[in-house]
Amino acid sequence: MDDLDEWQRLLRDQHGVVTRAQLRARGYTDHGIQAQIDAGRWQRLHDGVYLTYSGPPTPDALRSGALLACPSGGMLSHETAAELHGFVEPNPRRPVHVTVRYGCSAVRLDGVKVHRSRAFAHIGVVGSDPPRTSRAHTVLDLAVAAPDAQEALHRAHHHALEAGVHPLALESAVELRRPARHRRAIAAAVALLRDGVLSELEYRYLVDVEQGHGLPVGHRQAPVLVDGVRRYEDILYDMPDGRVIVRLDGFGTHRDARTALVDRRRSVTAAVAGEPSVPFGWEEVTAFPCRTAREVAALLRTAGWDGAVGPCGLCERNSRL
Repeated sequence: MDDLDEWQRLLRDQHGVVTRAQLRARGYTDHGIQAQIDAGRWQRLHDGVYLTYSGPPTPDALRSGALLACPSGGMLSHETAAELHGFVEPNPRRPVHVTVRYGCSAVRLDGVKVHRSRAFAHIGVVGSDPPRTSRAHTVLDLAVAAPDAQEALHRAHHHALEAGVHPLALESAVELRRPARHRRAIAAAVALLRDGVLSELEYRYLVDVEQGHGLPVGHRQAPVLVDGVRRYEDILYDMPDGRVIVRLDGFGTHRDARTALVDRRRSVTAAVAGEPSVPFGWEEVTAFPCRTAREVAALLRTAGWDGAVGPCGLCERNSRL
């Protein structure tokens, strides 16, 4: 392969972005580089990093430029890594996030947010192109960056689900890095995942319906036998005089006939056993959590619960209207 082929491959691999050192190795002088910029054929992305075409830079070029501008090497992280992993929607208005080794000299780059990590050698995906943090460490980064503990818990739980990160993997990431911020909130998110809170709807039910109104916390993903086959109920309440089952349907409609049949059989099995089973969807849980809490409480009382429904912030606001 001749020098021209090597150069074209470099430009392709780096999405049209090159460094001053690479250009000088190619034979360009500083005067020649400046002449290309003055003529409008090239653009300066960062100090010593250039875009070798005149149009707007692509997202790949911006990411490549950010990495090339870090003299000691770096990897994409936070929202940028999450976009590449596919669990955060791309947003061209976001800065490119790059993590470098702790102790690296300060780097200030337009449109780039630089982070430093003592665990740099352990948080990346081996062989990834472009280099990026692993899914578990990306989730941890996003949670640690949250403005408060409640948002940190929500981010850790939500992103772990979206990224397919096992709670043990997230827990291992926390143990490795021992973040100074929101460690308890992230541990709480790990506990939720381990306890079977496996969707955004289940999380909202837990926080807004159960915890928000002082209801008992039910068993998540509780095993039940349906027609001799082990199935799992979203939430099962074991009360002194019986059991109550709550199902959370985040889809609004059944995805296929088989799923619909299984759900019908679960309902029949529960009814035959004298166990009330009720379904709630996204709207009931998120738009009307107070009403949903009162309805669940009424069912729990039929099974022997003698507690009281406490008011949440939404209840208090509505009472003043």
